[in-house]
Amino acid sequence: MCGRFALRNPQPVKSQFHLEELEPQYNIFPGIKILTIADEPKFIIWGYTPYWANKPFNLINARGESLRKKPSFRNAGRCIIPADGWYEWKQEDQKKIPYFHHLGESSFCFAGVYGGYRGQVGCAIVTLEATDHLKPIHSRMPAILDKSAYQDWIQGSEEDVYDLSISNKIEFYKVSTIVNNPKNDSEDCCMPV
Repeated sequence: MCGRFALRNPQPVKSQFHLEELEPQYNIFPGIKILTIADEPKFIIWGYTPYWANKPFNLINARGESLRKKPSFRNAGRCIIPADGWYEWKQEDQKKIPYFHHLGESSFCFAGVYGGYRGQVGCAIVTLEATDHLKPIHSRMPAILDKSAYQDWIQGSEEDVYDLSISNKIEFYKVSTIVNNPKNDSEDCCMPV
């Protein structure tokens, strides 16, 4: 599961996607508008509900293994979601300890899906089974795409475009529990403890 992520250094993303304004965010959480790219960059709600639902689902993740089979995502569009890290919580004794996952200072994009529900567009991050070195923290991880696969993903390729070689390079470390509060959006959220 991916329930929080960060874009600590937005400059590479601004350059790559020709954006004028994009501020650093250290604690991006569900329910707020996040940057997505499909045909163009847009800020949409992180929380997906299929158009046919009777009430909001607000799904924040979509399992990549069953994406094409689930009715909820059958008519979803595809997008990419820029990030440069994400958080997962590991159960240790009686506490959940947050860990920050990153690729050094490099940014990357998660695979995402989006769709409209009663005039509101929302998205979900696609997740996969975690690679072996990430499993000790959490059994799931966001699906990371190589830049060469961005358009294939967005255009709905049926091929497996997820890049596990990037995921194998992900590093992680413990961070402060200040990240548990979505009101905290400072660099301290992703600093090692």
